[in-house]
Amino acid sequence: MRETFERMRGQGVAWLDGHRAHVVVAMGATGLTLTSVSPVAPLIASVVAVVAGVRMGMARTATVVAVALAIGGVVGTARLAAIDGPVSRLEPGQRVAGQAQLSEAPRRGPYGPSAELSIESGPAEGARLLARFARDVRFARDVGPGSEMVVSGVFDTVESSNSDGFDFAAHLRRRGVAGALEVESLRLTGARRGGVAGALDSVRRRADAALVAELSASGAGLARGMVLGDDETVPTGTRDDFRDSGLAHLLAASGQNVLLLMALAVPLLALVGVSYRARIPVLLILIALYVPLAGGGPSIQRAGVMGAAALLAVALARPASRWYALGLAACVTLVLNPRAWGEPGWQLSFAAVTGILVLAPGIRGSLRALPRAAAEGVALTVAATVATAPLLAHHFGTVPLAGLGANIAALPLVAPIMWLGMLRAAAGQAIPATGLVNDLLGAPLAPLLTGLERLAALFADVPGGQLALPLDSPLAVALAYAAIAAAVATVRRASRRLDTRASTAVAYVRRLPRTRQIGLAVTAAALLALGLARGLSPAGPPATLTVTFLDVGQGDATLIQHPDGSAVLFDGGPPEAGTARLLRRAGVRRLSALVMTHASRDHHGGLAEVVERFPVELLLDGGDASRDRDFRSVVARAEHHGATRVVAAAPLTLRAGAIRIQVLSPRPRPPGPPPEDPNPRAVVAIVSCDGFDLLLSGDAESDALLPPALPDVEAMKLPHHGSADPGLTAVLERLRPEVASIPVGENSYGHPAPSTLAALRDAEVPTWRTDRNGSVRVAVEDGAVEVEAARGGPIEARP
Repeated sequence: MRETFERMRGQGVAWLDGHRAHVVVAMGATGLTLTSVSPVAPLIASVVAVVAGVRMGMARTATVVAVALAIGGVVGTARLAAIDGPVSRLEPGQRVAGQAQLSEAPRRGPYGPSAELSIESGPAEGARLLARFARDVRFARDVGPGSEMVVSGVFDTVESSNSDGFDFAAHLRRRGVAGALEVESLRLTGARRGGVAGALDSVRRRADAALVAELSASGAGLARGMVLGDDETVPTGTRDDFRDSGLAHLLAASGQNVLLLMALAVPLLALVGVSYRARIPVLLILIALYVPLAGGGPSIQRAGVMGAAALLAVALARPASRWYALGLAACVTLVLNPRAWGEPGWQLSFAAVTGILVLAPGIRGSLRALPRAAAEGVALTVAATVATAPLLAHHFGTVPLAGLGANIAALPLVAPIMWLGMLRAAAGQAIPATGLVNDLLGAPLAPLLTGLERLAALFADVPGGQLALPLDSPLAVALAYAAIAAAVATVRRASRRLDTRASTAVAYVRRLPRTRQIGLAVTAAALLALGLARGLSPAGPPATLTVTFLDVGQGDATLIQHPDGSAVLFDGGPPEAGTARLLRRAGVRRLSALVMTHASRDHHGGLAEVVERFPVELLLDGGDASRDRDFRSVVARAEHHGATRVVAAAPLTLRAGAIRIQVLSPRPRPPGPPPEDPNPRAVVAIVSCDGFDLLLSGDAESDALLPPALPDVEAMKLPHHGSADPGLTAVLERLRPEVASIPVGENSYGHPAPSTLAALRDAEVPTWRTDRNGSVRVAVEDGAVEVEAARGGPIEARP
């Protein structure tokens, strides 16, 4: 036993001595990581390494390890001091004023836009803060990274976590943002930052304009995400589809972007006559430009460093070590921010590359029957998918089982999209975005983006495509990786036994006449296509009259469907609800009628995506002459796509296929500016079909509901998310509903109010609420009403 141990120790020492550079970068990265846990952690690790090394007779190697750990600790401590220093001078409630630069484009949220910015003057100079702007503040599209403004507001800390367990404060801290600025006043100066960063901003703006020219809103969002790493304008439903189908990584610039950039640039450089020696510095410059243009996130930083290391190895005529390049990439990203390792994106990026280095060669070898390019693509996809699965489960609680198939199916689309997008972005630096060259590049780009979007939607809707697997602790993640390692070892042992048979089968196929090989390939492709068509076929309309109170968070959206294909939608929730996606999953292909009850973000915000994705025959406009730009934009887009607009003013009766809509309120009002509060004049309507009546009233409460004649109804939606309404008892006595639903999400308004729940309890109305039950379906057949909720049964009418 002792001899075996000594032999293994000798082999280990020899390997470490021969790979000292690998040890240095690995320990340097470890020291940087430990610094974010405690300033003394690298020192403790160094002492432990020296003691252990001396005891094992590896003093020289232990000294190298200790020094690398210590250097990593010193650098990490200095970087954290530089990041945290400016914010350490601020106290919660302290006023902050001065000039600032945006670090990103403002993102709109339910409470207004927000953006990370750096303070450039005043007592908070150098601090990176999350600026929260007032809800009514709007920014032009060209306001983004580098835009300068003068701001004034109050500094505050960020809450550690919210109800779903996501630690937002820790997320910001890992990004170098240690607090929030509640902006009270701002003034855009019109100026932008200068220097190299300003020049890159200009390049990015021209690239963006050329990239998205003449593309649809959805296609433009996808192109920005895939080529420039900016997913801000990707529609919510599309982003959710990419997440659930396992394609979310395509919307963030990563290693494959750099790989495809090199694959595009090398033949172009050769075509224009650039010599072999000159190509390497040109490629290094391209990487240095592309990394910040693509957002400069951890994934693209890692890819850039690894790509640069590989190119330098070629230039120096030294064999490139991918493991060394990976360690070097970890060091560089952690030097920039030692806390970056805690970000899911950083972890997933490095896990994917590690999986590719370990697993891809074996997978590629087992796919000898495929063409080389196809085998390479499948091997990389399978390896990265397997390697990232435990981390996905740890951070997001689910694993997209459909992801493997979706990524393989997307392979033929991704490279052409990237190359066309990169060429458009490059051409935009010298050629107008509307030029002939850009038009020629955009002609194939648009259908490719549409195809990828539809592919993501198909795989996102696969039944059972999401596996709930909450790995809540690091130990659970480690055990999951151990299980994967055991499975890989088992498969490799089994594959050795099957290798001879597989080789025989491949040789047999290759000896067949060419026509028979083609026939076998066509047959296999047809069977695969048939299986995919059956498994991925979209849902159709329900077999019975169905009302679905959609779970759109703190918002409102109700869908009514008839078996004849008629579909009516009342409101669409907020923009982040992904209502278009919910409609698709419900089997909606077109909307017979779209009712916009009133101008309110949590009612009309999600309809911008709906009118772009679904044909709308009739639009009932309840805006009441609202000047809300987003509301009017939805109406204009619907009309542009062929919808017939009708102003909602009672009395009015409309038909949408088999569904009858009777508008009871609001009554016409004299000309003039719209009322300050749109809620009381929201559309109140009775929706009827096959003896079933449903009351929908937007945010209009009893003051608007009691004046008109109200019939008995089978179902109703509680107005205004169940807010306190003294007249609700009288409304319930009039309507006598069999079923009630409260559309509500996480909120700070106290919805639903205790008095509302008490009134429902006293009226003995079975009630469901979307925050607890999810989407609620009411099916009507032969006069019988049956309710089915995504989770749970009717609530007890108590707070």
